[in-house]
Amino acid sequence: MTLPHLSAFGFEHPWLDPVLVALLLIGLLAGLFLVTKLLIRLQREQRRFRTVFEHAMVGMARASVDKRWIEVNPALCQMLGYSADALLQHYWDEITHPDDKDISNQLYDSVLRGERDGYTLEKRYLRQDGSVLYANLAIQAIRLNNGQVDYFAAVIEDVSQRQLAGKQLQDQVNRSMILIDLPKKAELLGEHDFMQHALEQAEALTKSNIGFMHFINQDGDSLEFITWSRKTLEKYCTAVADTHYPISQAGLWAEAARTREPLVVNDYTNEPRRGELPAGHSLMTRLLCVPVVEADSVRMLTGVGDKAENYSAYDIETLQLIGNETWRIVCRQRTDKALRLAMQVVNASPVVCFRWAATDGWPVIFVSENVRQWGYTPEQLQSSQPAFASIVHPDDLARIAEEVLKNVAAGMTGYEQEYRLITAENKVIWVVDRTQVTRDQLLLPIFYDGVLTDITERKRQQLLVADTLAHQQQLNKRLEEANNQLLQSEKMASIGQLAAGIAHELNNPIGFVHSNLGTLDGYLHDLMTIIDAYDAATSSQGESCPHLKSIQQLREEHDFEFVREDIFKLLSESKDGLSRVRKIVQDLKTFSRVGEQEWQEADLHQGIDSTLNIVWNELKYKCQVIKEYGDIPPVYCLISQLNQVFMNLLVNAGHAIDVKGTITIRTRRLGEDKVCIEIADTGKGIPPANLNRIFEPFFTTKPIGKGTGLGLSVSYNIVRRHQGEITVESEPDKGTTFRLILPIHPVAQTALENSP
Repeated sequence: MTLPHLSAFGFEHPWLDPVLVALLLIGLLAGLFLVTKLLIRLQREQRRFRTVFEHAMVGMARASVDKRWIEVNPALCQMLGYSADALLQHYWDEITHPDDKDISNQLYDSVLRGERDGYTLEKRYLRQDGSVLYANLAIQAIRLNNGQVDYFAAVIEDVSQRQLAGKQLQDQVNRSMILIDLPKKAELLGEHDFMQHALEQAEALTKSNIGFMHFINQDGDSLEFITWSRKTLEKYCTAVADTHYPISQAGLWAEAARTREPLVVNDYTNEPRRGELPAGHSLMTRLLCVPVVEADSVRMLTGVGDKAENYSAYDIETLQLIGNETWRIVCRQRTDKALRLAMQVVNASPVVCFRWAATDGWPVIFVSENVRQWGYTPEQLQSSQPAFASIVHPDDLARIAEEVLKNVAAGMTGYEQEYRLITAENKVIWVVDRTQVTRDQLLLPIFYDGVLTDITERKRQQLLVADTLAHQQQLNKRLEEANNQLLQSEKMASIGQLAAGIAHELNNPIGFVHSNLGTLDGYLHDLMTIIDAYDAATSSQGESCPHLKSIQQLREEHDFEFVREDIFKLLSESKDGLSRVRKIVQDLKTFSRVGEQEWQEADLHQGIDSTLNIVWNELKYKCQVIKEYGDIPPVYCLISQLNQVFMNLLVNAGHAIDVKGTITIRTRRLGEDKVCIEIADTGKGIPPANLNRIFEPFFTTKPIGKGTGLGLSVSYNIVRRHQGEITVESEPDKGTTFRLILPIHPVAQTALENSP
């Protein structure tokens, strides 16, 4: 093949042909290389774009100028619920929410007019199942060289969750505002209108078309119809029903009252428990009913129905909150109304009502207006200026606080107290406080509700009567003590005179019997001397004595040797017995001391010993008496009266010992001016409940006929008269110890006798 000469192309110089050819070839090869490289890079970028397009987490698509989908990625198909083939059969306007088409078309037209190359828009799409997709749409126009739009590239991001969260937040704000506004509405509306208003708010928040409210009567078995919402009455329901009827006859909606749980029916038509609706009742599609439970009892039912979509947990919560708040407000209004009526009565009476919070300091949160009678205003006390504790008399504050804590800890629901208050004019008044305790579910106190009544005049009369009675009792006690002492003195004087008389009468026969026994003893000795002489004479004659044998026989028959020895023993015992009788008589005289009713120094040991001899018959068979005498000086006293104290204590000690026991008598000196006498027994002891009463006149634990109950009372008065003291220590089944402490030299008796 012969190449044409370059001259054929207009080149005039043949020497340039090879160079030009070479350059052209080199340029051609370089161009091919660059084109190939660009094509390879373009293919790589296309593969990379395709990978991103297919696996993107957001929707990506291309659409034609006439709004038909050209290409869609899997993420967009999944968001809209279509397959790729199905979606490519639609224009984008067909799946745009009707409310968003206008703004979407306006922005689209502005791009076609060249006013912008793209735009972003938050819009809604309709999924294939009819639900709404909230999305952020970013549109970019891809133009030709002449500026015409070739196609649109779109990125679509699902923001449904964000929109839902925002919607829920707005719903919560709206619900909160309604709940906050309910108490204000309650102030402006009557009870029925207020409840209808609350029901309509619940109906609106749950996007329902019907609403109703029922009370549950106190019996818990019957319903009381309260209200329908106005929309229900105007558009949906004209059914007529009784205002009161049993729960058992109510329809499915009353299951909330029977089970105490919210009832949700999202397919009422196919609900097997639905029952027949009354004539005029709207057709039900969905139903939500919640109970209001208070103190473990259902008090009210709130229901809504016929929402366009299923009821959610949020709807249940919303209806429950509004139902609970409505019931709370209605209860408060009824309570407030009753309270206002009651307060009108209270404020017209002298009774003052308080409510204290069961917190530190018991702050006053309510007080009736008539507290002004004490010089305070309700506002002052409710602001703790002054605090209630500061107007309680300081001498009563600790006591009433302790009583309140004790009563509350014991679980009491009410209690009564009497204490003093200080008025604003610094006047002391007495009040009786009747308090009721309000507790929470854990039985912890929340409030103390008190009714305070002024009892100052009654208390003054009581105190006057009490003072008069106390004075009268003191006079009676002194009179009784004086009478008992006089009776005892007369009794002891009579006993002393009798004892002295008996002692005197006994002394004469004892004297001559004792004298005769002495003479008899001499005579017997003389007789024995004579008998001994006869024995000597008969023995000297031997068997020649004619009567020797008969004398010996007679001596043996009468046991002469024994008689001779025993007769002197009998005389000795008789003398000893007479000595003891004489000693007893002497102790009896010493004990009685009829002629010694004046104060004098006396040996207490001698008084105790003489008393022991007198009462020994009561003690000797079951008691061992132990004397632990110390070194004590004579005591200035009425010894006969102290002997009576010793006798009472010793006899009581003997009575306390049932079988065998010990009585211990101890004496010792206390300091320079006192002596102590203790009489302790090992008997059955004194019950603790009786220890504080043993010195009361006529109190006795002995059987009828065994004691008068005056022994220890008289002993107490005698010791007191001696300016001493008597105490007792006792332990059941182990014994009792009485302790007497007496001054050695009491003060002048004239001062003592004149003391009260």
